[in-house]
Amino acid sequence: MEKLPRFTNIFSRIETREEADDESLIVLEATAPFPFELTAENPCLCRLKAIGKLSMYPGPLEVRDGVVRQVLIREEGAGQVGFLICLEVPSGSYVTVHEGLPVRVAVHISRRPVREFYQGRRIVIDPGHGGPDTGHRGPVNLWEKDVVLIAAREISTALKRLGAGVAVTREGEENPSWEERIKKAEPGTDLFLSIHAHGNIDRTVRGTAIKYNPRAEDGEVLARMALEAITTKTKMPARGVEPCRNLEELGKVPALLLEIATITNWVDEGILRNPHFYRKLTLATLSAFYHFSLKVRH
Repeated sequence: MEKLPRFTNIFSRIETREEADDESLIVLEATAPFPFELTAENPCLCRLKAIGKLSMYPGPLEVRDGVVRQVLIREEGAGQVGFLICLEVPSGSYVTVHEGLPVRVAVHISRRPVREFYQGRRIVIDPGHGGPDTGHRGPVNLWEKDVVLIAAREISTALKRLGAGVAVTREGEENPSWEERIKKAEPGTDLFLSIHAHGNIDRTVRGTAIKYNPRAEDGEVLARMALEAITTKTKMPARGVEPCRNLEELGKVPALLLEIATITNWVDEGILRNPHFYRKLTLATLSAFYHFSLKVRH
């Protein structure tokens, strides 16, 4: 009897492309080539049927990248395994095979819906503090003004790739007043995003919190969606959402103040040193606003 290939790993990533749409990739690794079939069961559900045996944990793979929500892995008997790719929005897909060891079969899913949404949007990114206003300090030596600037640059770069118009309230060591910052939210601004880190005298406190503009339509809903997306993607504890009086000055403009982590906590300060945290934060934040606009505002 022919020995069945074994599926040893599955992971997701985003492939950025200069001359075509970015793609979400679901990559399945195996010990040998295997027969497979990709079918679309409905606009938001793809099934990759594969011949082989699982040599990995069969639980769900949480992706949450704005297009792919999760992959459900099921042993279907007689040497068959089903990989159900659950999409959050309808999108096209195709498969490529990469020979070698391990063999990799990649399902490519277009991220065009996200790009189409963000093209032409106007978004203001506000890194808090700056210059002599350092904000909170971590237990070792990280300063809030520096980490929020890193986050702002990561988010700004991602938005520009998607075709959004981005205004940033500070680029370096300058420290504009709050009045100068909110002036960047010109008529037609789709989102004002202020970025901070939390500080607490109790160094056991950690996690992410979000404040919102209570004058904006469904502002609390947006905050809760963003908090859920960020904490799921980054694995940060959630400290909750609350209204912000300063953001009220923006009128009805949707606005969030992200306290991305608690910099005074040893664990959170360590996480803030990891570049992957900022990439996950960016992906989760942009995905949350995208899905908020699709599900709540339309």
